[in-house]
Amino acid sequence: MVLFTAVANWFRRNIGKALGIVACGFGAGGLIIPLVPWLIDACGWRSALVILAVIMWAIGIPLAFVIRDKPEKYGYLPDGGTMSAATLSSQIEPEVVEISFVEIIKGRTLWFISLAEAIRWIILTAVVVHIMPYLTSIGISRANAALVAAAIPLVSLIGRFGFGWLGDTFDKRYLMAVTYGLTGLGMLALSYSSVWLFMFLFLICFPLAHGGGVTLRGAMMSEYFGRSSFGKTLGTIMGISSIGGIIGPILAGFTFDTRGSYQLIWLAFCGLTIISVAVILMVKSATNSALGFRNDIGQ
Repeated sequence: MVLFTAVANWFRRNIGKALGIVACGFGAGGLIIPLVPWLIDACGWRSALVILAVIMWAIGIPLAFVIRDKPEKYGYLPDGGTMSAATLSSQIEPEVVEISFVEIIKGRTLWFISLAEAIRWIILTAVVVHIMPYLTSIGISRANAALVAAAIPLVSLIGRFGFGWLGDTFDKRYLMAVTYGLTGLGMLALSYSSVWLFMFLFLICFPLAHGGGVTLRGAMMSEYFGRSSFGKTLGTIMGISSIGGIIGPILAGFTFDTRGSYQLIWLAFCGLTIISVAVILMVKSATNSALGFRNDIGQ
């Protein structure tokens, strides 16, 4: 959330691409996951944790001091403009009228996006937690199940940057609806993933949707709510989404414990995505101005 907020302060026109690059960093972190069991086997889990902590101190903290919060503090404007140039060139876009957080929570847009994202995270966390037990329960070897689990964050890199790129050109509401639809299609495929054709379909649809949703969510926040309240709105949406993240794994585990199969819950999650698509399409088009948002409050 902190990194997305910093990026949103520096970009407006290319916010989708910028957030996509940052989101790819999160996804690429999955590449070092094999290092963890290797360290545990070589050093023991306590020493492995200490080594990872030292790596974070040595790399993460110095990089954190390189990050700059807002461009205005350094004589710049978002998208690379300078303050002196902005006063001389009529081609520089005027700054977006910012909206207060109080106004934002009075409108419907924040709550529509939060509901849609909460449903996404019900599904996402259930899959992340239960993908290995599910695949082994349908007869897939643990080695192949591990490959499938590892493929999800890697394939999501395409969605993270690809949907971010598209988000700078096309209406982000419709792109978000596409990611929810792909999530539903992925869950339908997962229900029949004992057939490898459906497994392949799942590994295309679900990770692309997950990665694209991460980027588009931040890009929508910037477009609809501006910079001054970006951190608060993103934090609100992530907080509400985390409730779904708690519910999802519990529902999936309960279903397996009572029915001996995950198929029913995967199909139910597929149906839930219809609600997400409907809700996100109820969000009004962004006008890039406070007036349009305040009209939404009034309605």
